[in-house]
Amino acid sequence: MGKNSAAGTVGLRTRLSYGLGCIGRDANYTLVSNFILTYLTLAVGVSNWQLGAVGVVMVIARVWDAVNDPMMGTIIDNTNTRFGKFKPFILAGALLNSVFTVLLFSNPAQGEVTFIVVFAITYILWGMTYTMNDIAYWGMLPSLTTNHAEREKVTSLARIGANLGLFSVTALVPILTAGGMGSMYRPIAIVVAAVFIACQVLVVAGVQEPKRGITQVKNNTTLKDMVRIIGKNDQLLVIAVAILLFNIGYFTTTGFGVQFFYFDYGVFGGPEFTIFAASLGVAQILTLSIFPSLAKGIKRRGQFTIGIVMVVIGYLALFAVGYLFPMNMPILCVIGFVLFAGQAIVQLLNYVLLADTVEYGQWKLGTRNDSIIYSLNPFITKLASAVQAGIFSATLIISNLNTVSNEISGLENQMNQLGEGTEAVRDGIIAEGNRIVQQIPDSSTFILRVSMIVLPLLLILACYIIYMKKFKIDEKMYEKIVSDLEERAAAQAKEAPND
Repeated sequence: MGKNSAAGTVGLRTRLSYGLGCIGRDANYTLVSNFILTYLTLAVGVSNWQLGAVGVVMVIARVWDAVNDPMMGTIIDNTNTRFGKFKPFILAGALLNSVFTVLLFSNPAQGEVTFIVVFAITYILWGMTYTMNDIAYWGMLPSLTTNHAEREKVTSLARIGANLGLFSVTALVPILTAGGMGSMYRPIAIVVAAVFIACQVLVVAGVQEPKRGITQVKNNTTLKDMVRIIGKNDQLLVIAVAILLFNIGYFTTTGFGVQFFYFDYGVFGGPEFTIFAASLGVAQILTLSIFPSLAKGIKRRGQFTIGIVMVVIGYLALFAVGYLFPMNMPILCVIGFVLFAGQAIVQLLNYVLLADTVEYGQWKLGTRNDSIIYSLNPFITKLASAVQAGIFSATLIISNLNTVSNEISGLENQMNQLGEGTEAVRDGIIAEGNRIVQQIPDSSTFILRVSMIVLPLLLILACYIIYMKKFKIDEKMYEKIVSDLEERAAAQAKEAPND
């Protein structure tokens, strides 16, 4: 049995605190990443130039993150407090980010240009403060254990928490905002922000970091060192590109969820998207719960292949709905179950593989840089979200679906102004909404499907090819890396009293 296998286990309190803490984080992130464009197009109502400007703002914000994220990782890696280097940033990031989450859904500006300026400032600050929390949270993961099995357990529970947050928001927001988008998004944002803060308090209070020679390396990392650490860690760069391609595909598919059911399925304000999202949540949570047990004895490459095959089958079947398969909820829910169960497997492995590059970088370069390496994770996530936003904006403009969105926004605003005893009027507005979406030409919905299904499928296949051809840290190599690092730490401990 290798030394990696003998590493200490992660306590139940730490595992639960860390995993459940992810609920609020991903609920908050999902609200912004999946619904900010829906809020702007269907609730606020923006012109084509404003929608294009929002897309540009998101890209600019991500370019800034290219600089800001690794810098934040360097700051965290150089931090040394009695609470550790991660926890202060986890809590501070959650508190600040919650403020900007609420502001994004408050729509205080009236003028078209002023609205874009306010949105740009708020969105950029939202990204910076989320980075603070995200890098610290995921940077803590490799320090909890170097045991592969334990790391998978911790990551799996964290991903379960993430999916609980993601699908709670994804399923509930359409129900809560139906017929009241203009008035409901802000109180929803306040509640989600409060849950985010509470979950991060749980992480800070409940997680206990072990004291081990490998993980307790102290650094004095400069910005020049930061560039070297990222550039010289070839396996980090490989998995970063693979995760980026996968996330762009995944975010693009989920980002079009509401639009798919409004425009392609053809029902305005119905519960269909919520039912679909709930089935996806069950698929991912169930998969993440049982996968570590089912995958015993299967090598990482085999696990990755299983996930990708399920994703490919799901995408092909989803595109065929309405052509080869009937367009109904049972069919869509079965397809979604397969697609997103596969996605859960791949996403879980991506996080574990990224964690493995921490020890690889320490083994190759001689310094341990959890936060710098994990600074690429929020950068990748937000860059993928920005690309998804660009795809979303371009698709709605090219397909002329943004015109339909503005018509629906007008109906939503009418329902916001209705009082008691106006059920007949409300029913008439809903009927008008259904008339609008049912008259959308097939050419527009086909463009939507290409963006939502075909493009993501190609990106995820590219992710798989890069992983299989370029990522070389398998189980055997990782065990050797940890064994070598343990020996180095032991040697340094013996020499320390003589220094």
